[in-house]
Amino acid sequence: MKKTISRLARAAILTTVFHSAVTIAAECQDIKRSEPLNLTVPVTVQLPARVAAEPVGAVLYKKEASLAQLTGSHRPITSACLEKVRKVLNGRMTARQTGFNTFATALPGLGLRLTVIYDKPGATRKEWVLPFSAPVADLSQAAITTDDLTLRFEAVKTGAMQSGTLNLRLPSLLSLNDNSLVVNMAVNVLAAKAHCAIQVPNPQIDLPPIDATELASSEAKKPYPVSVNLLCLNTKKASINVEGANDPQIPSIFKNVAPDNPASGVGIEMLYNSSVLFPGRPMEIILPQQQNGFALPLAVRYAKTNEKITKGNVKAQITLRINYL
Repeated sequence: MKKTISRLARAAILTTVFHSAVTIAAECQDIKRSEPLNLTVPVTVQLPARVAAEPVGAVLYKKEASLAQLTGSHRPITSACLEKVRKVLNGRMTARQTGFNTFATALPGLGLRLTVIYDKPGATRKEWVLPFSAPVADLSQAAITTDDLTLRFEAVKTGAMQSGTLNLRLPSLLSLNDNSLVVNMAVNVLAAKAHCAIQVPNPQIDLPPIDATELASSEAKKPYPVSVNLLCLNTKKASINVEGANDPQIPSIFKNVAPDNPASGVGIEMLYNSSVLFPGRPMEIILPQQQNGFALPLAVRYAKTNEKITKGNVKAQITLRINYL
């Protein structure tokens, strides 16, 4: 009697194990997709106005969202474990690589960097910078959907920027090795709006001392160059104007505002391309063909406001204003 019970127990155990194995196999059936999932991600990049002044390597534009958000399609990508065992997720770029994980575009100075992120609730987050290849079986035993994969798109400054627009298509940016998923990207780059930026390496300009008697008796006034660069992009016209406390009798001369031991009868003039600048009278700037950055032909000089000049300190404050369109 005991032997019979023992055999029945073993039979029951074997039956249970077999039933369990059949259940797992049923869950892992390879369910064929009726049609491939072919998605296109549209990206419009508006280059910032200060793109010319940004350093090389700066991220000019960034967008990060799930495939579902980017395409409006909430769809399954893989549906069963045996199907995933054979699948490999590939990310590729057809452009030429110009730096670490950055790829060139037809617009000089602009590169692209793309990252794919797997971020499914309850699973380990993973990131891959294109290009890459990753077995789907390493990600999750659960089904993967378009909500679980995120794209991070970055437009990177790789060199001197030039004006222009760009329409770029990146086919098969992200795909499964059996083409059951193919993600393309259509990139539209809009030119930066007209912009100019002033670069002054040293805002304080120190002039050498000058003899008061020599300045009073001499009509010739030596100019001293001023280091000022102008960065412009997509600019058709530009002009320069000066502002500050000036002498009411001689508007081109800016007052001496030295707080300690000020000299009298003397001020400062600023010149553009050897012509004296007057407040309220903008002077046109001749823009070069390449507007990436150029030195303005500026200089300053001592100027007498009275026939009698006394010794002391001289200080003037001049504001440069660039108007452009």
